[in-house]
Amino acid sequence: MTAPQYEVIIVGGRPAGSSLALRLGRAGLRVLLIEKARLAEQSPLSVPFLMNSAMQLLDELDLAEADYAGDAPRLRRFYLHFRDSFRTHLHIADVAGRDYVYVVDRVRFDCALWHKLASQPTVDCQQSSQLVDLLRDTGGQVCGITYRDAGGQLRTAHAPWVVGADGRYSLVARKAQARITLSHPEVATSALYAFWSGVRPYEPRDGEPHAVQIYSSCDGFSTIAMPTTAGRVGIVLQGCADRFLPKTGHIEDYYLAGLRKMPAVWDRLGKAQRVSPMFGCKRIGNLYRQAGGPGWLLCGDAYHQKDFIDAQGIYDALLESKLLAGCLIDWHSGKLAAADVVSRYDREAFAATHPMFQATVDRLKRELFTTLPPLVIKTVLRTLMTSPAYMQRFAKLVSRQIEPKDFAPKTFLLTTLLKNLPHVLLGKEGG
Repeated sequence: MTAPQYEVIIVGGRPAGSSLALRLGRAGLRVLLIEKARLAEQSPLSVPFLMNSAMQLLDELDLAEADYAGDAPRLRRFYLHFRDSFRTHLHIADVAGRDYVYVVDRVRFDCALWHKLASQPTVDCQQSSQLVDLLRDTGGQVCGITYRDAGGQLRTAHAPWVVGADGRYSLVARKAQARITLSHPEVATSALYAFWSGVRPYEPRDGEPHAVQIYSSCDGFSTIAMPTTAGRVGIVLQGCADRFLPKTGHIEDYYLAGLRKMPAVWDRLGKAQRVSPMFGCKRIGNLYRQAGGPGWLLCGDAYHQKDFIDAQGIYDALLESKLLAGCLIDWHSGKLAAADVVSRYDREAFAATHPMFQATVDRLKRELFTTLPPLVIKTVLRTLMTSPAYMQRFAKLVSRQIEPKDFAPKTFLLTTLLKNLPHVLLGKEGG
């Protein structure tokens, strides 16, 4: 058998792959990291919320906030509209001194992580390099890859571990024949989005010049307006996949028609101009794949993916890479047998991500896939969503400071309804 050139080969150089390579490189492992794109030229499909919980993980990598955030505004409030029935707002919960989140420029963000790898002499980074196939030994165990480098030359590389960090359509997962172990296709959504300039600012409150605006039509569709870099605003139209049916060649017309049905957002676009291509994603998955097998592992969206409604994608990618790095470092130092790497990683990553995964699935069922009667929207939903206590707990949920099981127990919901419903009926609710 050919001697390994590396200890770990990572396919995919965006947040999961780059952060994994950085952690492994710091521990002295020899790593090959390949990325099929040129990161400075190609933005991935992403609704790029960066939660403060994710920034805490970036701090561990010594990544300077200014390097990845640039001029993106600090966002401290989310305003939520439920049809034209009512609106409420959410304060971002403080995490390690940050009471704000960002909508980042993904090109800048991904490049900041990649450039940080230059400080790691044991990490070999190659962009514009495309995986061709996995190599296997005589026993069927993955032992390396074949790939085309930036010059188009076919190359081989060997390592005891190959990690697929190559996204939701992972080629590593397909080549390894990774099984889907858990899936919720019944809550699949689709989305179209673009970036705009000249969008009228959202009505400020308490001096906050920037805010995220979310408008739900309460019939399976919603819109997100998210301020980002260079004065732009990303505008997302999302809906239940089976009802999200633009005709081929009429994507932009469908997008604009959907926004017109969301007046609180559409009215802000009077003099605005679209300054990016249209992006889209059909049938956004909510699933887990096998975490790995003999000689191979999956990380980030290749392993586990869910809808962006709770803005957890980048956080989960960074968290999974941290857990996987711990397993591989322990294997490298002899503390963990190779036969136990996959099982430990799977156990830890699933335990860390599945509660929020299930919370996201449940939220999709409630908020997009259930059409509530107007009376329920104006009473029960309004009572909960305008309760400061409820919204504070929700803020802690999405910043991963509270476990989903502790977010809204039945006793809390009942107490909130009994306490606040009379005020809602009288038009005196908080929020």
